[in-house]
Amino acid sequence: MKLQSQLLLAILLSVLPLLSGQDVPASNASGRFLALDECIEIAIINNLALKVSCLNDRESDVAVRSAWSQYYPDFGLNINSINSTNTSTAAASVSTAIPSTTPLVPIPITGTDSNTISGTMLQSSPWGTQLELLLSESRKNLDRSTATGNMEVSLTQHLWKGRSTNVGLAAIRTARVNRLISRGALDLATQHLIFSVRSGYANIIREIQQRAVNVEAIRTARYFLNFTLARFKAGQVIQLDVLNAEVQLHSRELDLVATERLLESAYDTLKQLLDLPLEEVIRVDAPEVHFGEKAEPDLKKTLESDDPSGTVSLVIRKGEAPNQKVVETKLLFQATHFDENTVMGQALEHRIDLLNARRAVAVQKINTLLAHDGLGYQVDLNGAFARTDSGRAFFERDNGSEINSWRYGISMTIPWGKIADRATYELALLAQEKSEIALKQSWTQVQVDVRNILRVLRVAEKSTLIGGRQVEQAKRAADAARMMFERGLQDSFAVITDENAYLVAKTNFISVKLDYVIDLAQLELVVGKPTGRINLAGESVGGLIDATLPAALVERGVPQVASEPESRPEEDPYNTTHEYRKDYTSSKSNPIFIESDK
Repeated sequence: MKLQSQLLLAILLSVLPLLSGQDVPASNASGRFLALDECIEIAIINNLALKVSCLNDRESDVAVRSAWSQYYPDFGLNINSINSTNTSTAAASVSTAIPSTTPLVPIPITGTDSNTISGTMLQSSPWGTQLELLLSESRKNLDRSTATGNMEVSLTQHLWKGRSTNVGLAAIRTARVNRLISRGALDLATQHLIFSVRSGYANIIREIQQRAVNVEAIRTARYFLNFTLARFKAGQVIQLDVLNAEVQLHSRELDLVATERLLESAYDTLKQLLDLPLEEVIRVDAPEVHFGEKAEPDLKKTLESDDPSGTVSLVIRKGEAPNQKVVETKLLFQATHFDENTVMGQALEHRIDLLNARRAVAVQKINTLLAHDGLGYQVDLNGAFARTDSGRAFFERDNGSEINSWRYGISMTIPWGKIADRATYELALLAQEKSEIALKQSWTQVQVDVRNILRVLRVAEKSTLIGGRQVEQAKRAADAARMMFERGLQDSFAVITDENAYLVAKTNFISVKLDYVIDLAQLELVVGKPTGRINLAGESVGGLIDATLPAALVERGVPQVASEPESRPEEDPYNTTHEYRKDYTSSKSNPIFIESDK
């Protein structure tokens, strides 16, 4: 409630000059200026959600390295020393002249002291080959004459199940395709962020222009109230006309308060996207909209819509009809026309979600090939060579003895019916079919999105052109009603009705015009053209997005990012606090913390 009261007080303070008859400067007249392209670059650098996407993309690189690690050799080294003593219990030697019971004492018989060092090396290949090398040597008391060495090389080659690269490279291929999917997802997140920034920027412009319309409407309502009061004092109108004028003024003041609230919310939304402090005061490039309300003598200002070119212009003419000459033309709206086939072709080629759907099918086909290999039987070729040395060091050849041995053969494992392997393959086929259906859904969805956004753009263009005509007609009707009221030919109801219609027409025109701007940004997102900021081929480190701050922004000074949250004891991994969930009531508004017994 306190925060809401503060916000309401701030809004009322901003509206107070209007209530006192003073002019109010535009809400973006002060603060740090940020252009649209500058906001986009700041958002790409600072946006928290995009940073999470970057971290997720880096995980794909780690997955690729992890997949390759299975074909790097594994080395092992063991050093052991064993000491043991074998003892026996015997009677002690004593004189026979003294017959007595002799105690039994332990007498050591044999002892061993063995030192062993051994090393292993394991190596696998994508073709299913497994190589193992074992070296070991043992000595007693480090005497080389007591050395015993052993060397063995064993080889296993899959002959049926697991012998193809479809199995050996499955994890690597999957990881590499997933890395491409991750790069595409990062670029898609960047596209969505750019659209959000453009949309948020346009919404701020919308509210600023709406605010200007509301300010002008308040000025007009105040003038009408003052004029009505003057006529009431002269006895030309009744008290009801004055009340109607007051109600109109207060209604427009409320409209301004609501617009201020929406404007502040739009600023907060943009600052959140840019990760700027919410208390940071910024301003944007919001052009003023001229409706030709303040016509100068000998000048006529009209809003004109041209359907073939898709434009709405404020045309200023000088002179009297029919000899009027166009002095100036201010363009208020310009539609952009697109070839539907071209847009559709680009979308089907560039849409990241469609491209990732194709890659998902590729991943599933890899899994299907892997499951298909499981239908075979486990048949392996085994071979080994071993050499055992005794009475000498491992690398000596002039003493002791040596024994060489060879081993080779075939091993086979035949599970009954291969029920589990067949089920795995059948599930893989079903999953592949699902991925192909998902691809078709994505293909269709892209076409639907393109057709829909082009349809929306056409409607928005038509609405803006019609809105321009409505503004001009409402302006003329309001001027005529005001003139007739001043001459006593109409009551205040007609004036208020026509002026409210004029206000609604201007508000609708600004709204549909900014909707068209947002729809254009949406079209770029629907087409899915790559941003060019990310290496989609996966040839660079993951999580990197190209962003360059404009030189003009660097000269003015880059805004600081929002502050980090304050550290709390709950962040400490060694804290002993446990929080228990509670169903809060009016009397229990805070969580209960219970200290651990430890």
